[in-house]
Amino acid sequence: MTNKAEHRAEMHRLASERRRQGKPIWDRKINLKDVFHNDALTFEQKRDAIVKRIRNSGWLNGRDEFDELVTLVEELSDTTDTKWFDQVWSLIYDHADYDRVWISTF
Repeated sequence: MTNKAEHRAEMHRLASERRRQGKPIWDRKINLKDVFHNDALTFEQKRDAIVKRIRNSGWLNGRDEFDELVTLVEELSDTTDTKWFDQVWSLIYDHADYDRVWISTF
């Protein structure tokens, strides 16, 4: 997840523009709270549930198989450890910021 001043400024600009247009700040919300930090689930169960919710959210609708976000979600489904998952997740989360998708993880 990008935490640079430029990224934060751009996200503020996008939110302000949506507000000026009378739109909600977030275009959609994906709730992962019950999965993301659920210690009763294995890594694979968490990963698969997260990928399934993203795919079912409508966020990927209208994108082809070569779209960067679609490719990242596909890669997320192939992750085999938390380090790789976290690297891909960070990139997906940045896409969510730009697409104004709120992902609840806690």
